[in-house]
Amino acid sequence: MPSLISKKEAMSKIYDIFKADPEFVLLAGDMGFAVLDSFFDNHPNRAFNTGINEQATMSIAAGMAITGMRPIIYSQIPFITMRAFEQLRYDINEHKLNVKIVGVGASNYFSALGRSHCMDDDDIALVSVLKNIEIYSPTSETLEKDIEAMFSHNGPSYMRTL
Repeated sequence: MPSLISKKEAMSKIYDIFKADPEFVLLAGDMGFAVLDSFFDNHPNRAFNTGINEQATMSIAAGMAITGMRPIIYSQIPFITMRAFEQLRYDINEHKLNVKIVGVGASNYFSALGRSHCMDDDDIALVSVLKNIEIYSPTSETLEKDIEAMFSHNGPSYMRTL
């Protein structure tokens, strides 16, 4: 079975889409700065570190989406799926908002940080109960197609990466 794509590879492709459309905004959960440097360095008015604050980040993204902006949330999988599940469910899923969520650390990538940073593949089970969110687990073979599908979908999407 092919392995998931790295966060660096996924975010490089997403950056190409982001930089071409001023409606996109990045909300990062206090991580990924080496991966996200191009967003922060080149678009400081559209890239924000929302801190260790995933519940509020989901609600911020929902508010932005309602106004026509196109938010992309980037954070570790346990925190944007489990910790912020209520906001993901009610604020984004129920309103079918055009929010793109990129979860990093699939398949226990961050195991050295302890179990709080790992979910095995439980994120897929958790997010899949939300009827309006499309889920992507890109590999090197599917990355281009998955990103194109994710960003052409006018509704919530979740992508998981290593």
